[in-house]
Amino acid sequence: MVPALRGANDPAATRRPGEAAPDGLEVSRLHEVQYRKVHLTRVPAAFSEGAPTWLGQPIGSRSDGAADFACDMELRVSPEGRALFRKSAIVTIGQPRHAGESWVVPIEWRAATLAPLFPVFVGSLTIMADRIAIDGHYAPPFGVVGVVLDRAVLAIAARATARWFLAKVALAVA
Repeated sequence: MVPALRGANDPAATRRPGEAAPDGLEVSRLHEVQYRKVHLTRVPAAFSEGAPTWLGQPIGSRSDGAADFACDMELRVSPEGRALFRKSAIVTIGQPRHAGESWVVPIEWRAATLAPLFPVFVGSLTIMADRIAIDGHYAPPFGVVGVVLDRAVLAIAARATARWFLAKVALAVA
């Protein structure tokens, strides 16, 4: 089961990488920023119900207004960026909310197939006029072994996936 979209007051925001959540799940923090010019007026339309066709195929909506999309997440695995790994995923995008001079959009993703072999991410996008940031937590697969692998290698893949996602968002709101 995928965790529900969590708000900014989620206690997970204060946990350190590899620290156990109250339910015993090991989690790692993910934070990436891309500096890009953003048209904040485009954010509501880019994230309105059914609108993120820039992300993938809409596959459902929830009672809280969040929507699920099927997409292929991409990870460049060679130094030159020529080798590409794709993984089918379900991405859930919550309702954007205006927060001062930025927009905050709840987000989560999980593998569409072979889910136990891939991390589950829960967090948010913060979209400002000059940057887009993703911040949240993911649960590495395989328990304690996964946490060790995450520290050695998997965190690199998680950050690269987050950069891919931020680039997709940047195109939608540029």
